[in-house]
Parts: sequence; C-alpha cells; structure tokens
Amino acid sequence: MSIGLKSKLGNELLVKVSRMKPVIKPTVPHRHAGYHELIYLSKGAGTHTIGDEKFEVIPNTGYYLGLSEIHCWDFSKIPDGYVILFKEEILAAYPQALNSLFQINKTFDLGKHSELLFPLLENFHLAFKEGAKLEQLTAYLNLLILNSLHLTSATPKIDSTLIDQLAQFKRLINENFAQLKNVQEYADLMNVSVRKLNLICKKTLNTNAREVIKQRILIEAKNLLTHTDRQVIEIAFDLNFTDSSNFVKFFKQQTNLTPLEYRAKIKV
Repeated sequence: MSIGLKSKLGNELLVKVSRMKPVIKPTVPHRHAGYHELIYLSKGAGTHTIGDEKFEVIPNTGYYLGLSEIHCWDFSKIPDGYVILFKEEILAAYPQALNSLFQINKTFDLGKHSELLFPLLENFHLAFKEGAKLEQLTAYLNLLILNSLHLTSATPKIDSTLIDQLAQFKRLINENFAQLKNVQEYADLMNVSVRKLNLICKKTLNTNAREVIKQRILIEAKNLLTHTDRQVIEIAFDLNFTDSSNFVKFFKQQTNLTPLEYRAKIKV
C-alpha cells in the first residue's frame, strides 16, 4: 500500500486558512504536496501521528507539518481550531519567518499564548474568506510564525548546527539554482559529502537535497510563467535547461501540468 498524496492548495494558491472540520473520522496516513501546514486546536481529543511519532491531542496545542511530512488523525472528540496551508514562496519578503520554520517543533503548547493566538487566527481566517490582498495575508502568516516559534514543545528542537547548514544550503540554492542543479556541486561548495547534505535535509525538512533544489527551480519557473510573458523556450533558457522539452518534462513531473497549461489555469 502506497502513502497517499493530498494537494489541498491549487497551483494558483499560496496560502489557505480554514477551520478544522468538526468530524472524528480517522484519516489514513498521507503526505501533503509542496506546502507547509500549521494547525492550532482549541478543542478535541485523540491522537495525531506525525512520521513515526504519536502525539496526544490536547486543547490549546499547535502542530507544524513540513514539506512531505506524513501524518494522520484519530480523534475521539470533535476538534475545533484553524488550519493554515502555505507555500514557501509566500514568505519571500519575510526571510526570518521562513528560516524560523526549520526551528518550529512538530507539536507545541499554546498555553497562555492562546489568548493572543486564537483572536489572531480568527482575524487571519476572516481576511482570507473576504479575499484580502496577498500582502495582508502574508503579514498575518509572518506574525503567526514568529509568535509560535518560542512556544514550549513536547519534542526536541533540531540541532542549531543543522539549521545553520540548511540555511547555508538554501542560500546557495537561491544564488545558483539556474546554474547548479547537481547535489554534488552544492556539497562541494559547503565542503560536505552528498550523504551529509542529504542527512541535513532529511533531519530538517524530511526530504532529500535533490528535492530541495527542484522545488527552488519550480518556484522560479512558476514566477516567470505567472508574472512575465516570456515564452516557454525563453524560460527554459533562463533556467539553464538544455532545451525546452526537458524543461516541459521537468515542470510536468512536478505539477502534472505543462508550463502552458499552468499559465492558462492561473490566468482564468
């Protein structure tokens, strides 16, 4: 039996805010496709399994799920709270919040901070429902992440050395993703082995180094398709693909859409 893949964010959406569904039906283990998830529960009981760890569901608890994290719910009491789904590119203007994602624990106790966080979440939710501008939604998300970062947790924090190494890897990708696409090249720049670089990504992002590189290339491809009128062959050249057919193949593998299908969909 393979692990299911859920995609609750359309290709054109960068963030989604919703209320927790008031149901207690167990979910099957699944991954989420290409986005992060923050969950804040004010009510509920049962268990939440993330990876190979099982956590008791307790009111006023938060959960963070990174890219490709596997999880499932088994509620014994109807939950209430908020779910925020978001892609990394929405935090481009807030690098501190983006780096902070690598330090948020899988589960964290809201404690007395719930009195601040739940009104913030309600306003965030209302703004999303009312079609607020992306800049406003991004500001809410930034504030939410920074307020969640230092909450107490039932799980240990990731070693700060790994966070520093991951940040270095991310910076190198941002600077070189169009020219360097091979994991070995980045490992050489960081003076570590490919095995070590994959281990860093596994422990911090639950993925491998190649996937991190591909995600950054995909973000830039989407930006160019969304915000420019450049032809597919030009974008392939910008991103240093050997030809447009290789770029189209890469894009479709990541999104199940060709570049032109993606552009047409977001402009409807």
